[in-house]
Amino acid sequence: MLDIATCVCGATVMVWRKILQQESEHQWLAISGFFIFVILGAVLIKGTSHLPGVDLTENEFGAEHRVMEIAYSDEMSAVASTYSDGNYQLIAIESGSINVIMDKESQFDVSRISQITTIENSSVLVTNGLDEVILIENLQTFEFETNFGVDDFGVTDIAQSKNDPHRFLMITKETDSFNSIRGLNSTGITSSFTPNNENVIWDNLAHVSNQQWIATGTYNAPATSGGESPAAPSLKPVWAKVLWNGGYTAPMIDDLHIGEYGEYHTAVNLNNEQFVIAGTHETIILDHQTGDFETMDYSSVAAASDKCDSVWLFNGQDSSSVLRFSGDSWSVENLPHDIPINVEAAGFDGTIVHLHGIDENGSPKVLTFDTSALGSIESGGGFINLSFIVISLIMFAVMAINIYDKFRQ
Repeated sequence: MLDIATCVCGATVMVWRKILQQESEHQWLAISGFFIFVILGAVLIKGTSHLPGVDLTENEFGAEHRVMEIAYSDEMSAVASTYSDGNYQLIAIESGSINVIMDKESQFDVSRISQITTIENSSVLVTNGLDEVILIENLQTFEFETNFGVDDFGVTDIAQSKNDPHRFLMITKETDSFNSIRGLNSTGITSSFTPNNENVIWDNLAHVSNQQWIATGTYNAPATSGGESPAAPSLKPVWAKVLWNGGYTAPMIDDLHIGEYGEYHTAVNLNNEQFVIAGTHETIILDHQTGDFETMDYSSVAAASDKCDSVWLFNGQDSSSVLRFSGDSWSVENLPHDIPINVEAAGFDGTIVHLHGIDENGSPKVLTFDTSALGSIESGGGFINLSFIVISLIMFAVMAINIYDKFRQ
């Protein structure tokens, strides 16, 4: 086979050399063919310039299950809160097998699940703000101890430290539905609660670096400020850095920022220095080492970080592109078709970003993005780009050889 390919390539080069000779009557035909090839290649490259690896399918939990919250451990494992026919369930997938972990008959109120979080060893923590936090490990459920004190509180969100797996930060619902933040050291420490004097309802947490976290939530402007109506208070998005040293002292809110409107739905790590806070109205790029940040006028409804130091921001139904941060730059990637679902939950399994939602008919669907397909030779655009480059190099090489031969003569 190698000998045949070598002969074919050799014959092709000889033909092109003959055609491109100055004395050849086919010279102008060859030049015209080359320009046609360039134009055709440009058209094909433009036609395949959309993001590859995008697919719309039924979700992995079954066509009848609407996914409300989800966390992936890897490509074969996930835990999700689902809704079907008026019933909520907590379902786990393990190596393709679907397992119902909890349902309406369980003591844990699955209808109020607020967050599903993956921690080390691919275990999962589930919170609902009312009952004890649930730990799911190898399809078994356990109570995860969060209260080593005497105070009574519920947990609506919990995030593990990447530096110390024993440390967690929690958004808590204190007595009289008072919203606050506490630290947890699973070796036996629950911190005091953070006084909430900022009129903020905290929603989500993300660990940034040693003793530093990001919290996002909603600021409820007092009715006495700016003529706000008590019947319709102004709700604004808010984010802040939170500092906690791992002891009994309450976490400290540091550097709080209030946005204009909308909400911050996701905070994800971009690289060792930068953090992306994605919102429905704007996007914040934070340098957590210096504290500097910039605001970008880009709205989204979901975000995910992959293994390639990239963050993907997805807009709502009918949007035709996604925003991708990579390193210190960003790019807008065109989709092969508009997003056909109203996104309700998102997750990343190590290779593929999953966007769960419902289509215009109210049917649960999942839109998947294969992050490894971008720039791959296996994609249509990658193959055409490679072919265009190879063929162009062959043509220029033959032309250069002819010029060299002319000079020798």
